[in-house]
Amino acid sequence: MPANLALIAALREGLAAAADPPAAGPMQAYMKSSLPFLGVAAPQRRRVVAAALAQHPLADAQVLKDTLLRLWRQAQHREERYAALDLLRPARHARWIDGTWLAPLHELLISGPWWDHNDEISGHALGLVLQRDPAGVKPVLRQWARGDKLWLRRAAMLCQRSLRADFDAVLLYDCILPSLGSDSMAREFFIRKGMGWALRERSYAAPDEVQAFVDEYRDRLSPLTRREALKVIHKRAAARA
Repeated sequence: MPANLALIAALREGLAAAADPPAAGPMQAYMKSSLPFLGVAAPQRRRVVAAALAQHPLADAQVLKDTLLRLWRQAQHREERYAALDLLRPARHARWIDGTWLAPLHELLISGPWWDHNDEISGHALGLVLQRDPAGVKPVLRQWARGDKLWLRRAAMLCQRSLRADFDAVLLYDCILPSLGSDSMAREFFIRKGMGWALRERSYAAPDEVQAFVDEYRDRLSPLTRREALKVIHKRAAARA
């Protein structure tokens, strides 16, 4: 079944109607985006998406996938790509996200190489894919973590941050350790920051584990990574003092 063209048209029309031109330039500059912005803030964008979906619901998982990819690939403004990712958020749609989404998510991560897209994809859809097809997805995440694509490495580190019962600590550290080397990738800000963020999220459930990891690899972790990783642990220690 093809993409839901009526939904795409409604999204574009709704975003255009909500545009705030004075805000667009600063938003584009802040995000260092080659795509221009319309100037639509996130709450308003989500209202546009909800209204468009109410009028033009998606029939099934394949229509969702085709619609999202068409909207993403043909986007003329960055908010269209944000809206494409918003389509994955409704509970009905999230239930459709399974192992078959790994390839589309790979495309989105590669073609949208910046932190805003990366963090939304890794924090939601990629985590669901991992939950629903761990045997198929874990080897791929380990490959990403060793590869030469910064944003795939970051996504591999961060994709478990919303998981609780299905969290795999071995996978987390397998995805972090390749970035402790001395190559240029290990020195990238978004790798160092992402590593610290992933460890900080883990520290809520396993503070002793994270502290031990930081202690063991202290000389190979950047100050930024250590600071981020231990933020919650230090805050809790200060509260007990």
